Amino acid sequence: MVFRENLTNLMAEYDISNVKLGKILGVSDTAVMKWKRGDAVPAIDKALKIAEFFNITVDELLGKPLNTERTITLPLVGAISAGSFDILNEEEWSRDRSVSVRMLAGRPIKECVLLEVVGDSMSPFLFPGDILVVHRQTYAVNGNIIVAYDPDQNGYTVKRYWQSGDTVTLEPFNKKYDQIKYTDPEQQHLNLYGVCVGLERKLV
Repeated sequence: MVFRENLTNLMAEYDISNVKLGKILGVSDTAVMKWKRGDAVPAIDKALKIAEFFNITVDELLGKPLNTERTITLPLVGAISAGSFDILNEEEWSRDRSVSVRMLAGRPIKECVLLEVVGDSMSPFLFPGDILVVHRQTYAVNGNIIVAYDPDQNGYTVKRYWQSGDTVTLEPFNKKYDQIKYTDPEQQHLNLYGVCVGLERKLV
């Protein structure tokens, strides 16, 4: 059964468990397990949700083997500074670019954008011209590569995120640059724009 194979492959590709997918769809993990075994198929509303979550069509989900190298289109909304804070201008950029669906790491397409890196504070991890897939979210965990906005600086930056107690540190990889510390992030107006989930390296 094509659906069973496609669902199993998609869940493995995105590292999603029966329990997690069940919660997303509002069904039990047992129901998901039955779909993967081929003992049952989802109702059409659930099939639509599965297809939307994995960024494919219902026809692709149910009707034919998936192309493992498929691409999706995301908006390239601006350039993000890997040095000091700079302005990310979504209105001036706002153009589409095709990337591999794998770069979304299972995040919904509607919640992701692309940003082009400028500056060298994240070298040798990120280089000018690299394209980041950024999932729009307002929280992060230690070690995440995040995009942050500071209205006091009137700009955005990309850094590695660390939090200890009430102190948030934005850390560059390039040792030429200093860490940026916030001892009271809310009072100092640090806003998370999103977390980087994928990277398309600029071809030299």
